[in-house]
Amino acid sequence: MDVSIIIPVYNNEHYVKECIDSLINQETKYKYEIIAINDGSKDKSLEVLKSYGNKIVVIDKKNSGPGDTRNVGIKKAKGKYLMFADSDDYARSDFVEVMVSTLEKEKADVVICDFMRIDPDKTFHQNKGPAGTYLKGHINDVLMMDFHSMNKIFKKEYFKDDLYPKGMFYEDVVLIPKLLLKANKIVKIDEPLYYYRNNIKGTTNVINYTNYDLYTAITMIDEDFRKAGYLEELEFMYINSVLVDLLIKIVKSKDPKKKEKFYNLKNKVVEKYPKWYKNSYIKKCKFTKRMYLHCLRRNYWWIINKVFSR
Repeated sequence: MDVSIIIPVYNNEHYVKECIDSLINQETKYKYEIIAINDGSKDKSLEVLKSYGNKIVVIDKKNSGPGDTRNVGIKKAKGKYLMFADSDDYARSDFVEVMVSTLEKEKADVVICDFMRIDPDKTFHQNKGPAGTYLKGHINDVLMMDFHSMNKIFKKEYFKDDLYPKGMFYEDVVLIPKLLLKANKIVKIDEPLYYYRNNIKGTTNVINYTNYDLYTAITMIDEDFRKAGYLEELEFMYINSVLVDLLIKIVKSKDPKKKEKFYNLKNKVVEKYPKWYKNSYIKKCKFTKRMYLHCLRRNYWWIINKVFSR
């Protein structure tokens, strides 16, 4: 078996068929299996999965979250390479062919492709990163890309010592950087082979206790980045993920105590990085993000709350 494609499924009866169909109908010479793990869905997701018969491997288990669910698939996988998909997304018909052939041709450990982000209004945006070949110790640009599981292919052996953390969200943010830091050769290609549906009602897009797992996730990889010498990249992760993404979600929330929570979280990062605003990656950000960070540095809460709560 060349590849195992692992799909965690939870309450996704409306989209999971499109996902599975796109993977079953791959145009490739490589032998692959699809492992779909039903994570205690309460809708008809399991029925949809079972309708495929022996075309896919179906595992049904009690709900334990996305990280633990992916781990079940990894342990079941027979392929020498691993790929992942989310059950509300879909892939281009040559997803497997291009990813595996690139991995083998380039003798790489990891291959990353672009993906198309589908917004709720059905507009498409290509999520890119600089294409190229990156060797161990020189993957700065790779560490600035999104830590998604689904636009990558890995050698299965890389999961021998590292798996997804259990009982938390943003599990990708913990595991994927560890695997990238461990890789000797990473190839990033320019082709958008995967379609990612941006669900505004998804767990990571609705402000609740699970969102704070993002801060926890970054602290869990802090030591790995420091040991590898990627200090400025680590600092920018705190800036981009916590000071921008997480704080703006708090601003958009209707929590009456959002200002207090906003500054409590901001202060945690500022204590760690008092000169965070001097990070060189900020200069590469879009104007609106730089404007927001300027307001954040100056504590212009009234501007942030008025402009960025939309």
